[in-house]
Amino acid sequence: MIVTDQPGSQRLQKDLPPTITERLAGLGVHPGEVWLRLDADLNHHGEYGRVWLLATPTHLISLPEDSDGQIRHFAREELNELRTRQGVGGGFLEAIVEGVYVDIVSYSNARSDDFSTAVSKLQKWRSGEDVQVGPKDDEDPRRCPTCGTALQFKGDVCQRCVQSRAVLVRTFRLMKPYKWLAAAMLALVLANNGLALVPTYLTRALVDRVLMPAPPSAEAPADADAPAEAIELLPEAPPASALQAESPGVDPAKIRLLGKLVGALLGLLVLRAGLQGVLGRIASRVGTQVAFDMKNRVFAKLSELSVDYFDRYSTGQLINRVASDTEQMKGFVQQFTGGLISETVMVIAVTVVMMLVDWRLALFALLPAPFVVLGSIFFWRRVYPRYFRVWDANSKLHGALNSILSGIKVVKSFGQENRERKRFAQSTGYVRDSFRSVEYTTAMFNPTMGLIFQMGGLLVWFAGGRWVLQGELTPGVLLQFLGLTGMFYMPLGHLTQLTNWLTSFLTAAQRTFEILDTPVQIAQADKPVALKKPRGHIVFENVTFGYDHREPVLKGVSFEIAPGERIGVVGKSGSGKTTIINLLSRFYDVDQGRILIDGHDIRQIDKGDLHRQVGVVLQEPFLFRGTIYENLTYGRADADPEMLTAAAKAAHCHEFIMRQPLGYDTYIGDRGAGLSGGEKQRISISRALLYDPAVLILDEATSSVDTESEKLIQEALLRATAGRTTIAVAHRLSTLKNSDRIFVVDSGQIAESGSHEELLALGGIYYTLVKIQTELSSEPGVDALAAQK
Repeated sequence: MIVTDQPGSQRLQKDLPPTITERLAGLGVHPGEVWLRLDADLNHHGEYGRVWLLATPTHLISLPEDSDGQIRHFAREELNELRTRQGVGGGFLEAIVEGVYVDIVSYSNARSDDFSTAVSKLQKWRSGEDVQVGPKDDEDPRRCPTCGTALQFKGDVCQRCVQSRAVLVRTFRLMKPYKWLAAAMLALVLANNGLALVPTYLTRALVDRVLMPAPPSAEAPADADAPAEAIELLPEAPPASALQAESPGVDPAKIRLLGKLVGALLGLLVLRAGLQGVLGRIASRVGTQVAFDMKNRVFAKLSELSVDYFDRYSTGQLINRVASDTEQMKGFVQQFTGGLISETVMVIAVTVVMMLVDWRLALFALLPAPFVVLGSIFFWRRVYPRYFRVWDANSKLHGALNSILSGIKVVKSFGQENRERKRFAQSTGYVRDSFRSVEYTTAMFNPTMGLIFQMGGLLVWFAGGRWVLQGELTPGVLLQFLGLTGMFYMPLGHLTQLTNWLTSFLTAAQRTFEILDTPVQIAQADKPVALKKPRGHIVFENVTFGYDHREPVLKGVSFEIAPGERIGVVGKSGSGKTTIINLLSRFYDVDQGRILIDGHDIRQIDKGDLHRQVGVVLQEPFLFRGTIYENLTYGRADADPEMLTAAAKAAHCHEFIMRQPLGYDTYIGDRGAGLSGGEKQRISISRALLYDPAVLILDEATSSVDTESEKLIQEALLRATAGRTTIAVAHRLSTLKNSDRIFVVDSGQIAESGSHEELLALGGIYYTLVKIQTELSSEPGVDALAAQK
């Protein structure tokens, strides 16, 4: 039954052109019967051309728009299987017809998501299940819902839709818990800027009232109006020494005023220094706290994200975001209060004061300001996008360095030091070139702005100097105005420099917020179910999953595991064994179907309870830097010594631990450096046993131990897993002989299931695997194994 939601799907139910409608009529198909209408962009020859994929309740049709193209018409009963197959540059929608795969339609990579969605509908249609087609099918998690830009990964944040204003608003919200300290910083900034304007008035008074000589007395104004002939007959001026000898004494009132003015200037300097010190301490406190909060928030969000997120990004990239990008928050608070707000307030205040002192000179001083603003806007638009390349270069450098250092043993064992040096040099070269593209622009911008500022100062000197000579302005006013001009251009210049810092900050902040905005793929249920008395009953119901949604790894897998049952899982590499483990541990969520534990869908179980009851021993044992005791009790910090010792003995690691000089307090390095591979694996097993889960998963748990240790561990596991549901994935088939049942996984499906003896008697895939292993090892042959009943 086909169920179509109104108004339908724009991706899967496109409007048919008239030519296709006419050709359908020729096939006896009414357009109203077609519930799937999807166009491909490649024809059957792999050339660009439009081919329509059409489905009616009874038939599937491939119909080219080219009248010479081949029409492919299949009845639903003819199709035994439908799938998409990814190739280079594109893919194919295939079906099994009479036992042979037939290409129905081909498409480019640009259309692969559409056909992946379509094939899931067609699979249900072929099976006779209800098919729903509607607007929900138009939602593409790999495209931005706003602008439609293809995202690098599912759920990524679209770079084109991130607004700088939104980043700044979110950053301000981080300061909300410290709003009173922020208010105190703003008050200190205003007070400091106000005090900065006072010295200009004191300088004006110092020049006009102290340093300038007194005006000539009223008794001798006639000399000023004397004719030129009389001036020429005046005696020559006496030498300077004579004037000094005949000059009267210095006015004591001016001396006192000079002292007061200089003392006031000194007091202002001391007061401003004190205010700046207090402002710096508060800004540092708020900035470091905001950075602290952001680091914790980012790390908390990373801990919530599913494993697939960490498959996308290298460890070095994530370290760069958590450690470096979040540190920009501290610089933002300090630069914003001590730079952006302070300089902006200063520019506005100085402009007002200049207009009050002399509006004519103020116009000359403000003349270059529009050019500075336009230049800053131009600079911002050119430099801001380039900072993304700077960030990307640094991120890739951290990733390359982390990769090289993590695999240093492999590098040295293969003698690839020169190769890695070249690879690292390429990364550092990318950083160098990215920084150059920014700094070259900055190197041209800064001198240009400096030249514009100097031109404004020269205009003030020229106009103000003329007015002083003409008696329209006093020298003190001119000096005050020149001081104000410097105070205007200096913060304006700093503001232009702040654009460089702001672009760097916005880039780092945006990358940080991307982590916080990343949707949690493995989300906690709205009303999670608690596993109070877990039994370990596991059911897989028609589970389909793929790390790439276009290529499923598991295909309709179904099985049931009883509580306390021991299950072995075998199969060729890439068959889907580890994927079953990953889904059961809920490292990933299924694409289709469901997984039940004790009758509850694991997506509805509280994540803490789920991980508490599903213990995993990974194929590659990972131990943290610290003591053996800390690693053993990683999942059970409350474990007492008796529990710890019992788990260690069960995994046969107590003996070698006690041979260490400090026993359980022995310190080990990263990834268990200082221990052998088998010792690390046994500690990993002991850690899982101490965790005491209801379901124990062993993913190649004995792959790193010798034969003797393997036998000891197998004996210990038999005791430790009694009454506990156990799933063991292994390549050494002899380790699974004691399993209650063995699942043979092949091509993403359970191909065989049964006990060791039953599968050998079956003579199928398991028999072949055992035969191959026994021929390549010293283990007994197939017949001998079959006799072990």
